[in-house]
Amino acid sequence: MKKIFKSGGIQKILNSALLMLIFCSVSAQNSGFVKGDENYTLTLAFHKVDTMLVVVPHNYKISEQEKRTIENYVFWDQYQKKPIYVYKKETELASGDDLKHLQFYGPFCDFKIAEIQNIPIKQIPGGFWFNDEAFTNARNAFFYINDEANRLYTCKNSRQVFSQNTNYAAGYFQLYIFNGDDLYLSGKCSSKTGQAELNHITEMRKAYFKSVNTRYFNFELAKNLFSDSISQVISAEADLFLETLCATLHTDTSGLERMTTYVYKNMDDLRQFLSMSPLMSIYGKSIEPINHLSSFDMTVFKHETAHTIIGRKIGVQSNSFFCEGFAVYTGYSFDNRGYINDLDSARVHLDLLKKETIIGENHRFYSLPPLYAISGTFTKFIIGKIGIDAFKNIYAQENIKAAFQEKGFSLENLIAEFKNSLTKTNSDD
Repeated sequence: MKKIFKSGGIQKILNSALLMLIFCSVSAQNSGFVKGDENYTLTLAFHKVDTMLVVVPHNYKISEQEKRTIENYVFWDQYQKKPIYVYKKETELASGDDLKHLQFYGPFCDFKIAEIQNIPIKQIPGGFWFNDEAFTNARNAFFYINDEANRLYTCKNSRQVFSQNTNYAAGYFQLYIFNGDDLYLSGKCSSKTGQAELNHITEMRKAYFKSVNTRYFNFELAKNLFSDSISQVISAEADLFLETLCATLHTDTSGLERMTTYVYKNMDDLRQFLSMSPLMSIYGKSIEPINHLSSFDMTVFKHETAHTIIGRKIGVQSNSFFCEGFAVYTGYSFDNRGYINDLDSARVHLDLLKKETIIGENHRFYSLPPLYAISGTFTKFIIGKIGIDAFKNIYAQENIKAAFQEKGFSLENLIAEFKNSLTKTNSDD
C-alpha cells in the first residue's frame, strides 16, 4: 500500500485498486459519518521524530516480518523523514524513554506497564474494552493515537493476528477497531476527556446494503443499486468466474472460505465505510476474503477477487509490481482485448520497465499508472517462459528478487528479453 501527498493532505494509493488516479477534489461528507482529518495531523506529528521506540509486551517476541510491516506504514517518506525504529520489550525501557514517542505493539492484554492504561481503551482478560463493549475475539485489533500525538497503539488480541491499520490506511481517524479483516468502528476519542464521536460501521451497513448470495460469495449491494438484473449477472457470472480463475492458476476451490464483496453506490461511500480520506482514489480494495467495489463493475470484482484467491491459494506477496501484475495477468484469460491493449501501452511506456521499478520502493509503482499494463504483460511473458507452477513457487517467496535468482532466472535478463520481444514485434509490424 503506497501513498503520496496531494493538495495539502495525504493521498494514499492503495495496492489493490485496478486503476489508481490522482483525486484532488474533496467530496461532500455523507450524513451520519463523523468527519476525519484528511491531513493526518496526529499521524504525521507522531512520526515526526528521528527515532521511534516500538514497545512490545514482556513475553512477546516480535518477528522480522512484523517489524517490516510496522516500518512500511510510513508512507510519506518522500516528504517527511522516516524515523529510525528501535524495538524494546516493556521490561527493557530505561529512564527517559517515556519522553520519546512510543508505539505499543502486540497483544494489548499482555502489557504490564502502567502507562498502557492512559487511553480510553482498557485492558480486560483476553482482550480490550471500549465504549461499554468487550472485544475478546482472537481476531480483534485496534489503532489509536493519543491527543498529544506521542503514543500510538497498534495492538491486537492474538500473536497470530496482524493489525489491519496498514490495509485501511488508518490515521484519517484517531481510532479504528477491527474484527479480523473487517472494520468494526472508527472515529475520535479524546485521551484527555474520553469524549467520543464514532462511526459504528457494522450497524451502519445494515441500513445501507442488501444481500445476494451465491455458492462462494456473499454480495452486499448498496440498496439503491439493487435490481433483479444485477442479481442475475452476479448469479450467472461470479461462481463460474471463480472456478475458471482457479483452473487458470492450476488450483481449485477447496478450502476457500466464503468471500464477501461490498458494492457501494459510489467512491465517496466506499471511502466513508472504510474510514479513509476523501483524497484517496479507490475503485476496488481487497482485504483477504473481503472485497470492496466503488460501483457495480464485474471487471473490478474479478481483479479484486484474483488478489483474494492468489493470497489464499498461492501466497501473499508484498512486492507491488508482481502483486498487481499477477492479478492483472489473470484477467487476460477472460479478456484477450485487454491483453492486447496492455501490450500497446507497455510498448509506449517501455522505458518505465527497469529493475529498480520492480524491486525498488513500492510507492514508485502506484505513482505511475502505466505500470499496471507493464506488470501484467511482463508477468504473462514470464509465465509463458517458465510456466505457471514455477512462477507460483517464486511468487510465494517473501523475497521475490532472491527467489528469481535461486531458480536461475535473472530479472535483468528477463526484462531485456521482454523488451526485445516487444521491439521485435514492432519491427515485424
